[in-house]
Amino acid sequence: MIRRIAGRFLFLMMAANLAGTVLAQQEGAGGGTASTGAATAPTVLITGSNRGIGLEFARQYAALGWRVIATCRRPGKADKLKAIAAANPNVVIEKLDITDHAQVDALAERYSYLAIDLLLNNAALLSDRPKQAFGALDYDLFREIVEVNTIGTLKVTEAFTPHVVASNTKKIVTLGSAAGSITMINPPPDFYAYRASKAALHLLMKNVALDLADKGVLVGLINPGLVDTRGFADIGPDDPVPEDYKVVVEMIRSGALKLSTPEESVGLMIPLIDDLTPEQSGVFLNATGQQLPW
Repeated sequence: MIRRIAGRFLFLMMAANLAGTVLAQQEGAGGGTASTGAATAPTVLITGSNRGIGLEFARQYAALGWRVIATCRRPGKADKLKAIAAANPNVVIEKLDITDHAQVDALAERYSYLAIDLLLNNAALLSDRPKQAFGALDYDLFREIVEVNTIGTLKVTEAFTPHVVASNTKKIVTLGSAAGSITMINPPPDFYAYRASKAALHLLMKNVALDLADKGVLVGLINPGLVDTRGFADIGPDDPVPEDYKVVVEMIRSGALKLSTPEESVGLMIPLIDDLTPEQSGVFLNATGQQLPW
């Protein structure tokens, strides 16, 4: 029983970290225009930049001197992201709900003048496990998850492909998930919507890689692995632990579970993205560049 419970939460962590944001957490409005001052600086546009892996991508690319367009659904409460932007004039925060296709098109038009070297699709939605279990499926939630993880990500990719094609680097990178691998699926067979959305996303990114190969665009698909985006490692022995996470916290404390930090995970992925080859375009990779099965 403990192993089964732990398995559920291991999957939860694996899945949740891919969404550096779970798209319903911030509110407000962002805006601005990416600085054109650093004319030679490469440009990255990141979705889901308000927390977790997306936030860390924004932080590390800013530190590397990149021009960063950091997007999230509700930037008003994205305090950590705003702090990064305040410290770096080449970081601009933009409001972007990837399920709002008119908003996606408007942002793409707004930056029509700008070549984007790297489009980084990070935003995703995981949501509740009980509503994604067979026999109790919430089909409205199912549609929402697919709208975000699959359709929304494809829409962003399509809208910003001209910007990527106009750049020198020409890279589109999407964070996938082992949860979307048919070969790697293990019990418990839950999270139906999330798994399906990621499996479909993997297929779509493979299609995009084939479609854009003649334009010189490389399409990366990366599984970051198990990343502690919720700060479990910082929970003290006397701190209250939510019931849903007690098993995971105990496994971390006992040494049975090792999670990467966002800093470590992104620190691995950036060199992989830098060195992405045509042979790796449209291939499912882990954070160290090893090929994963579909």
